[in-house]
Amino acid sequence: MKKQIAGIITGLLVCGVFLGGCGKNEATQAVKESVETEKEGTGDTETAEDKKEEKTDSQDAGTEGDSQENAEETQISREDLDKVGVLLPEEGEDINSSLERTELKSRLEEAGYNAALYFADEDADTQISQIQELLQDEKLKALVISPVDPYSLSDVLEQASEQSIPVIDYDDLIMDSANVKYFITFNTRAIGKEIAKNIIKNAELDKVREDRGARTIEFLMGSPDDDASLFLFNGIMEELQGYIEDGTLICRSGRQTFDENSIMDENTDAAIKQLESVTGEFYSLEKTPDIICTASDDFALAAMDFLEKEGIQPGDENWPLITGVNADAEAVKSVAEGKLGFTVMMDRRDLAEACVTLVDTYLKGEDVEISNYSQYDNGVKIIGTVTCDGKLIDKDNYQILVDNGFYLAEMIAPEASPTPTPEELSPTPEATVTPEASLTPGADESEKNGENPEINTEEVPAVKDGDTTKIQSSGKA
Repeated sequence: MKKQIAGIITGLLVCGVFLGGCGKNEATQAVKESVETEKEGTGDTETAEDKKEEKTDSQDAGTEGDSQENAEETQISREDLDKVGVLLPEEGEDINSSLERTELKSRLEEAGYNAALYFADEDADTQISQIQELLQDEKLKALVISPVDPYSLSDVLEQASEQSIPVIDYDDLIMDSANVKYFITFNTRAIGKEIAKNIIKNAELDKVREDRGARTIEFLMGSPDDDASLFLFNGIMEELQGYIEDGTLICRSGRQTFDENSIMDENTDAAIKQLESVTGEFYSLEKTPDIICTASDDFALAAMDFLEKEGIQPGDENWPLITGVNADAEAVKSVAEGKLGFTVMMDRRDLAEACVTLVDTYLKGEDVEISNYSQYDNGVKIIGTVTCDGKLIDKDNYQILVDNGFYLAEMIAPEASPTPTPEELSPTPEATVTPEASLTPGADESEKNGENPEINTEEVPAVKDGDTTKIQSSGKA
């Protein structure tokens, strides 16, 4: 019994020691936390609100960390996607090129690919090195190439073929290579035909033909080494040839072939020198043909400047019908102002969209829809081609370029015509008072005697019955 009581007492003492120790530890920890959470510079301890804010900040930091982790995961997953290499000659600064790049990248990514865009700064060797770099990537599934030099890619495309990487030729035709799967470009031949049809309409050539009249025309075409420029000219001539043959259209310079009208590298200075030579030799009297058909807005705008320096102004009776291609902002503004007849819009977003559709369709093993199987021969093979159309822009429809998001309204709005200064009005002359007829000398005497006074006709003009025409004061008719 004594042993049991002693055990109980010992147990109680041990519990007391442990309870005392726990209380001391809790108090010490509380003081320590109070000191550690003391606000710097004030000595104040954190309130419940401070702790709430600290918790919120911690949560925000955690959320931000989660977002960063998600972004890293997205980046990692993007790198794991099949890659499509897109190689362009340069990173153009114009609106059309910028919209094209955005469209290519965004649509490829929407289709589930990792889009890798490369720009060669118009250096062919750089572009070849970029292709070789891409061919080392095991994720690469296709190459989209717009060539810097169409004749320089045969060897590197042979490497792509050995690795079973399909090559999609984009915009400019790659020459002398059998390793091109498809080609995507604008249908410049059809665009040329539309240009010619609009010339026929605007110059009223059918009416001129009926009246047995004639109109004159000269051409400024694109570079002789550019197939797209050749197709454009061929399309134009397909529609105009009949009018030239029957004399309705006359090209006085005789330059009626592509070789005679093409301008190497589309050099604007060279184009204007050609125009100056032609007008000086064949249009010395009129100073200009009735129609100037060009392959670019740069040529068209330069032709306008040349004519204005020659003393011909927009709106003059002999101002020619000038045509352009590309729908550059300044050209569209000139169209809106009635200076430029029309231009053609080739929206590169359409080209980008067609490219992504073709690439995705092919890589999925589905049938690709081809527009042309016969026209595009690169010297080794005829390449199946997907073509995009252009849109003719004139004074009546240029606003569609604002509606489709290509231009802001102020970028192509015509300049306000200056308000004419009103002519000063000449002051209205005061009415001339006809002097009363004076009496001949002695009139008073005659009047007194009852005689009629004599009228001096030198002072009062005579008027014939029924005739309102005044006779001069001399009395002569």
